[in-house]
Amino acid sequence: MLNKLLSIFEIADKITVEFIYTPSYSPKLNLAEYLIHLLRLRLLHHMPINSTIDSITEKIENFFENNQLQTPEQIHNTIQHIYGLTG
Repeated sequence: MLNKLLSIFEIADKITVEFIYTPSYSPKLNLAEYLIHLLRLRLLHHMPINSTIDSITEKIENFFENNQLQTPEQIHNTIQHIYGLTG
């Protein structure tokens, strides 16, 4: 299916896809885990102990309206780091 889509868009000769076996639970190989960690460090660790789910949700939504968690370059570097762990 992927190969068919790449052919339709005429980019099959420009993209190499490599499948890497990963365990069913592998947080060190999951970009989302790195982003969740950053979110906790930047926002959640500084909230009062009696924060409600609504106040946490509001804080996260407000953060993403005005900021991004990582730049595209930082995301690229994190993915490169994850890929290095697979070798």
